[in-house]
Amino acid sequence: MLAQLISLLSVTTIALASYGVGRPIVRALDIAERDRLATGVWSVSLGLILAGLLLAVLGLFGLLYVQAIGVLTLIGCFWAVGEMGRSHIRRYEEELLPGIRPGQLDDADCAPWSPPARWLLRGVLVLAGLACLGSLLGALVPPTTAATLDYHLELPKTFLTRHAIYHMPHEARSVSPLLAEMWSLWALALDGGVAAVLIHWGLGVLLGLATVLLATSIVGRPWAWIAGAVVLLVPGISGQMAEAQNDVALALMTTLALGAWWRVASGGESRRWLLLAGTAAGGALAVKHTALIFAAAAGAASCWVLLRQAPRRRALIEGVVVVGVLAVVLGGPWYLRAAWHRGDPVYPFLTRLQQAEPKKGPGLICAKHPPGRSGKLNLVPFSAQMAAAPWHVTMHPERFGGRRYQLGALLLAVVPGVVLTRRLRGLGVLLAVVLAYGIQWYLLRQDVRLLFPVVPLLSVAVAWVWIEMRRFPAGPRVIAGTVQAGVLLVCGLAPFAQCRGQLAVAGGLESRAEYLSRIEPTYPAAAVVNELLKPDAHILTQDTRTFYFDRAVTREDVHRRRSAGYCRISSPAVLSNHLRGEGFTHLLLAEDVGLEGNKRGTILNRLAEAEPIGGEQSLKELMQYRFRDSQGDVRRYRLVMLR
Repeated sequence: MLAQLISLLSVTTIALASYGVGRPIVRALDIAERDRLATGVWSVSLGLILAGLLLAVLGLFGLLYVQAIGVLTLIGCFWAVGEMGRSHIRRYEEELLPGIRPGQLDDADCAPWSPPARWLLRGVLVLAGLACLGSLLGALVPPTTAATLDYHLELPKTFLTRHAIYHMPHEARSVSPLLAEMWSLWALALDGGVAAVLIHWGLGVLLGLATVLLATSIVGRPWAWIAGAVVLLVPGISGQMAEAQNDVALALMTTLALGAWWRVASGGESRRWLLLAGTAAGGALAVKHTALIFAAAAGAASCWVLLRQAPRRRALIEGVVVVGVLAVVLGGPWYLRAAWHRGDPVYPFLTRLQQAEPKKGPGLICAKHPPGRSGKLNLVPFSAQMAAAPWHVTMHPERFGGRRYQLGALLLAVVPGVVLTRRLRGLGVLLAVVLAYGIQWYLLRQDVRLLFPVVPLLSVAVAWVWIEMRRFPAGPRVIAGTVQAGVLLVCGLAPFAQCRGQLAVAGGLESRAEYLSRIEPTYPAAAVVNELLKPDAHILTQDTRTFYFDRAVTREDVHRRRSAGYCRISSPAVLSNHLRGEGFTHLLLAEDVGLEGNKRGTILNRLAEAEPIGGEQSLKELMQYRFRDSQGDVRRYRLVMLR
């Protein structure tokens, strides 16, 4: 339980420090003081963006030291305490002197329609709270999934170990935008992998609140709370809140940018919102390449706004320029870095797109999978499947990235109801963004988790359909409401089902080491390495999971590609001499057991089997164990010392 409390305290410290960084900016702009929700969400979000960029700058100069990060975090926390004290004093003065109190946001007058029934609002918020609680339990578990341990945590850990952000020729994503990974690095510096996952759980909560801010300008604040709750009830969102990946972070940045832009373009509010929109857009570009697709979709939809508002056209065009310049300034350096190292500013996105061959044949057939995406089926572009794409993506998510990223049936069931409702000012533009983004997603890269940025926009449409359902006849309204209530109940309880085998470790009844020994195949070897081997040890491993090793680790496939004479080694003695000359001290062998062929078989396995390990030979075995994964496959791991 103490470990869980430390992780929660670390994440709370990061949130507090982020608030301390962003709150002075929000106060200086003087645009959200009347709305405490907007003030809080924007303060934390701006603080995260600026703190992530600061960590990136420190990394480029080789100054990523845990001590420096800790000191800067404490400074941010103290500043946040001062900001909170200032706000408290300000509210106290406003109560004593009502004349200086600014007008407060009146939720009841935000829209011409009546607010939702109390039971509906409370019920949806309770279900969203349950989904957040279930994902929180999953976030309190040490990360073990390959998607999380791959580069989302491995790169930040490597940067923190080397005290610098540097180019890794064998890891293409080391030159990708890494703002979300900088937040993981922040958490790793203060605590560990669990804190990094909790950071992304907090980003999911912020995404729900950002949706509330976006929807307020369209459907009013009471119904906006329902839109925000619907986002948190999407299974893919709540599921990824328990993993340290960057798709939820991207959705948060795009939602904030669109919401701030909307206040100026449609609401006619202060042009200072453009500064926040540009900062959030830069944050989105710094999180992931997919932000470029969303920017193109939002730009196409904004053209309609420019055509409709001729008197304000020049001001809106100037606003687009301001947002674009800020976005390029904040997010552009990541792309310049990629162009410097790889010659492609969006590497490897365009490179993979150029290498992919066109798909052939009807139906869900892909002639050749893009590199690294084997096992996924894509819909054929420019075919009748475009109309059925929402059905395929919703009902068959395993074909587009996996069921853990599914969007759920609620959006598919409710959003088409927009055709039966009255026109709502602003909703058409949001749906145009969704359509433009969806077409690009369909043509470029069909991965269901890349649809997360449009989930908040679709949730606003869900809220509007529910508003209009009150005009439907009683019979259809009761039937539709009952079905949707059942779907919402399933979505609210789904995170608990996903973490049902993790409750012991999440609640502190099982230690993290015991849990990892059962679930993570490389952890037993990592525990021995971290405990017994010297700090200068260097392990050559056949397994791709290296996050839990505290010593230097190199993957065997990486070494094989960059070592010319490696594949010509013919004896264990020569192998040992070669690897010792390369600086390696130990091997971690991994081989499949009980299969016709060893999928992991390489020169290491062949040489290890050619001569008994032990005694006076060139290789000495330190430990051996077998691990059975969730699919029943058995792998044998051997930790071997080079002599």
